[in-house]
Amino acid sequence: MPKKAADLVAKEPQLLDFQDLPGLLAVVAGAETSEPAEGEDAPQSLRAQIAALQPSSHEPLWQRVLDIAGEHLRGGAPAPAAAEPAAAADGEDEQPAVDDIPLRTIHAVALLLATFAENALDGSREGAALPESFAEALSLCQEMLLALSDGATQALIARALEKVCTGRFEGREDYYGGILMYLIGTCFTQRTTSADVTRLYKVRHLFPELDWEHESIESMKLQMMRCVSSPNFVRSNHGPDLMALFYTVHVGFTAEVHNTVKNQVMYARPTAVKGYAMALYKAWKASEGGTRIQVEQCVQDWVILAIRAARKSADKARAMLEELHRHHHEDHVNQLLCRLYPPVLWRSLKVANWQVRENAARFLQYIVPLIADELGVAEKEQELTRQLRMLRETLEDPAEPVRRVGVAAVCNILMNYWDMMPPAEIAELLTALRDRCARDKRAPMVRAAVAEGFACILKNPLSHPTMAAVLPQLADLLNDRSPLVRAAFVNLLDTVSHCRGVSVSNVVKNEDLLLRLASEHTEGQAERLQKGLSKKGANSGAANSAEARATPDVVAKLLAKLMVPSLFHQDLVQQVSRCHYFMKTAPLALLAMLTHAQDVIPAADRVKLAAALFRYGLREAAGVSSGAIGANNPKPKMVATMLRVVGVLLEGASEAPKKRKKGAAGAGNKFPKELEGFVYEHIREEDFLHLLKASHEDSGVAARLREDLLFALSPLEPAKLHRTADLVRFELEQAVRGGDDAATIYTLPQLTALMRTAVRWDLLGTALEAAWERLMAASKRLGRRQAAPDDVQSALAVLEAAFRDPDIRSALLKTEAEILKMVIEALAGAFCGAWSKGLTEVRAPTKAGLLLLGPAAEAWPRLIGFLVRASLHLDHRMTPTSPSPAAGVLKDVEGKEGGSAAAGAGGSADGDDAVAPSAAPEAPPHPFAGIAEKTLDQIVGTLTEGPVAEVLEALEGLPSASSAPAKKKAKLAITIPVDVDAALTVHERMLEALNAADFLYVLKLSAPRVGADGGDVEQTGSGYAIRIRALESSLWRWVGIADALQPREDGPRLPQTWTFLGRIVQQMTGTAATTPDVVSAARLLLTRVTEEVPSQDDLKKVVSSLCARLEYEPQFITLVHSIIGDEDAPAEASADDIHKRVGLVFQELLPSHRNLRMKLRPQAAAAAAAAAAAVSADGAAPSSPGHDQRRILASPTPQKAGMAAAARRSSAAAAQRTSVASVAPDPDLDGESAAESEGRRSIGERSFSVRSRSPPPGSRTGSDHLFNDCFAGREGSKAPSGSGATSGEDAD
Repeated sequence: MPKKAADLVAKEPQLLDFQDLPGLLAVVAGAETSEPAEGEDAPQSLRAQIAALQPSSHEPLWQRVLDIAGEHLRGGAPAPAAAEPAAAADGEDEQPAVDDIPLRTIHAVALLLATFAENALDGSREGAALPESFAEALSLCQEMLLALSDGATQALIARALEKVCTGRFEGREDYYGGILMYLIGTCFTQRTTSADVTRLYKVRHLFPELDWEHESIESMKLQMMRCVSSPNFVRSNHGPDLMALFYTVHVGFTAEVHNTVKNQVMYARPTAVKGYAMALYKAWKASEGGTRIQVEQCVQDWVILAIRAARKSADKARAMLEELHRHHHEDHVNQLLCRLYPPVLWRSLKVANWQVRENAARFLQYIVPLIADELGVAEKEQELTRQLRMLRETLEDPAEPVRRVGVAAVCNILMNYWDMMPPAEIAELLTALRDRCARDKRAPMVRAAVAEGFACILKNPLSHPTMAAVLPQLADLLNDRSPLVRAAFVNLLDTVSHCRGVSVSNVVKNEDLLLRLASEHTEGQAERLQKGLSKKGANSGAANSAEARATPDVVAKLLAKLMVPSLFHQDLVQQVSRCHYFMKTAPLALLAMLTHAQDVIPAADRVKLAAALFRYGLREAAGVSSGAIGANNPKPKMVATMLRVVGVLLEGASEAPKKRKKGAAGAGNKFPKELEGFVYEHIREEDFLHLLKASHEDSGVAARLREDLLFALSPLEPAKLHRTADLVRFELEQAVRGGDDAATIYTLPQLTALMRTAVRWDLLGTALEAAWERLMAASKRLGRRQAAPDDVQSALAVLEAAFRDPDIRSALLKTEAEILKMVIEALAGAFCGAWSKGLTEVRAPTKAGLLLLGPAAEAWPRLIGFLVRASLHLDHRMTPTSPSPAAGVLKDVEGKEGGSAAAGAGGSADGDDAVAPSAAPEAPPHPFAGIAEKTLDQIVGTLTEGPVAEVLEALEGLPSASSAPAKKKAKLAITIPVDVDAALTVHERMLEALNAADFLYVLKLSAPRVGADGGDVEQTGSGYAIRIRALESSLWRWVGIADALQPREDGPRLPQTWTFLGRIVQQMTGTAATTPDVVSAARLLLTRVTEEVPSQDDLKKVVSSLCARLEYEPQFITLVHSIIGDEDAPAEASADDIHKRVGLVFQELLPSHRNLRMKLRPQAAAAAAAAAAAVSADGAAPSSPGHDQRRILASPTPQKAGMAAAARRSSAAAAQRTSVASVAPDPDLDGESAAESEGRRSIGERSFSVRSRSPPPGSRTGSDHLFNDCFAGREGSKAPSGSGATSGEDAD
């Protein structure tokens, strides 16, 4: 006995000298009183006593254990003990519960088993015998191992079994099943760790020792398949190795494992699929004999599934073969692939199903060349040629996905085997990629795949000499019409920039890159504005989506990433010099490049360049402001560009401030601490403040210089520029106060520059307080029909400038919405009151020269334009897109038949209470919801209802100014008001506002009303059509009365009004208005045509627009038929209430609109087609109208530079097919429907939306575009000076 162990035995009580059950249980009690060693469950004394036992004492010890605990061991695993009552009273000994004794006994025996196996048994020599009683006790514990509920007891028994099974003991095979079942059971739970799987991996040699033919093995098979289904097991380090063992452990079990894997792979994550693939590869390598045949059958099954399944399932199946593909250059793996792939793969490339062809083509880049080793040299070359031929055929496949996959496969093969392939084959493949795939007109994704594939080829340096000659011929892809292709080509250029043997300038000229960058940046800005996104929001929130779906903004970023290093990887002097050169030659490209430089160049480098350019720009700005512009002096445009470049650089280098509480000090962006001192050391107020002050009284060049200087300063902190901030605040307050020459001092660009700076510096709210006060005070005066204050026009000019700029408007609506709502309500009430009082005075005049709108008649059109525009912005931008149940205004308006009428002098709407929802709202309505509806209803009701009809009837009964005076005084003493032109302008502004509200109604529609395919779903109208018709009728009557009683010197008003109403109808065709409403409005407009009204050009313009937009609508075709009559009727036949001029115009325009011509004049259309066919047969080009210029099948799809030459090189057979298609046009095929020829519908099946089959309108995604279209200026209108904020939108 070792000395240390003997000492312990002498000092500690003999725990093994137990003679009964309490003594045995004392073993556990002794373990609890002694502190165990780290990592051990048994106390040190027990381990030492067992280790000190002589071999002759082993059998007596376990014989006593069996005699004492045998009854409990042979009785099986006891049930868990129930909850025991409270502890015994004080002074009484706590006795163990009867049901708890078997559990404690088994736990004590398990502790002895584990400690004895680890400290007393020696399994190093072969055939070592186990004590007979120990083996019996271990067998009894093994039988109840899986049934025990105590995890600690199970772990002790498992330790003993593991020690015996891993040793070289005689009879150890009797315990293999127990330990394996236990370890397998720990490997498929949710808490399984890599250590659990490693523990099972250490005893993997036990699996082949089991009898896999016996029926008792079925339970273990189920447990093993549960392990295969566990993601934790698969992703562990030894999971694939164990699964490979499961594949090969028995020939009959391979198929079961394979089926389990198939069920899991389709839903597994990529990491788990990778583990399954590794297991399959290792199983094939380790298999032999019958097992290898079964594993190869599993591989064959995955190959078939990867080819014949749907795309998602095929991708997963192909991932299962990834490891085999990665090792396919090994001889034995190549032999396997040569046996399994050819019978399925080559035949699948020829089937009719394009999805099968696509799946088969995806294999090519992994396995080609697939050549068996036993073939001779000539046979190998022949097989390689055959496979390359099939590879080329994928580039000409009719299905776009197959061509795209073929391009990727060809390029990957060229990259990997460039030095092994024959040069002739390389040349042929590159020619096919360049001439066919790169110019695939129908598939932009194929063109993009070519650019991506060439970037892949360039990874092989041996390809650079050849690619240097091929890449310049793909320069046209830079100007491709698809952003996806352009983005892929720019990525290709980025790869070229890292290649030594190829230069970017040899592929594309630098001038072309700069032009493309400027164009992409412009398109990206326009797209962002249309979507209502600010620059910051697009760069942060939508960055991921923008990268996923290539957009112009993404292409601009890629181009900037490519070009910016050439500017910044120089010293500072050279950077300034290059910027100066770009400002002269490509200023827009320079701004775009620096805008997107923040992701490529460190902020410190950009700030240094900005400071240098600012100092340089100030020196040149001083010369510009002095007016000394000559050959040696700077030009204003150069200085302006330089200051804007400084602003862009500082904007990109600064950090947006965190959200501050209202009224907190400080604004603007902040620079990093390491750059802040540098910035304000080089940009000081004393250097530029005199330029801002000196230009206050100037205009022209100096004023524009001031705007650019403010743009450069706006990214800075106002706290660092106190005097500049005070100057901006003072200038805005001065502009609001106005004066005699305020209009000349503050132009629209100057106001915009001041307010944009004020927005960045949080000064706009305080600067506009005076504007709100002046409008509120003016509303009180105007409501009393008093003259407008002089400062109203100045305040209104500032607010109009604020609403024209998207950024200023957004900030204004967020902070000033409440006061804006109060101003709108006050001005609307004042107008209704002034109008009502004016009608009263007109009905009972007391003096000559009456004013309908009062002394402020000239100001009302502009005020009305502002308040309706502001109400629409407030309603649509500050309320949720989908109307809530509480916001029932829109729903109730549809049933009001024109809205509520204004009542009384105050203009309060009688119907205000009626628009409340009938049911109790679930949530309080939004404070700004329906404000546009309410305002429009209030004003339109005032203009069209009440005493208006009576006044119009009385005025229409008066004799005209050119007729003889009446002999008898009229019954009602009424005269036309002097300010009738102002009233007409108000009507026009309201019509524009109603049309805009109808135009924007699509933004109020809820999401469920959009179809599953993303198209429009037919919905009820917005309810504005009735109001528009009523206001149009009132305007037409007022214009007729004004022309009769108060004619203008420059001609009648009716022609201009008709043109204005025609523009309103044209705008309706672009809204969500239903086709019957639009056709009804068009018919009403045409009934107002007379011999003199309108001019022939205006009439033709309106009719041509209606035909272009509505020629496929059955209702419009019926209207035109009623106007021009049948084909056999006289040419002058027309509807009774429509002037014959309209019919003549329709007949003149009919040949230009193919569908109308074929529906209404089929005989003439057939004769024209026959004549065109006869002319074409003689070899001459067909002439119009036999040839429809809009047919996209009659001519190649337009491409960018170089495509026309390629089209001219097309084959004669293709030209003949094109000629035949143009001679006999399909009556149901045109330029708009050919792109969707598979899903064309007949006219009778088309929807009633005017946007359904009309030629596609311009992009209208975004409320900014909607507002600008609806408030476009009227051509030829002669409104009073400054009347109507809405009529000045052309300036935008």
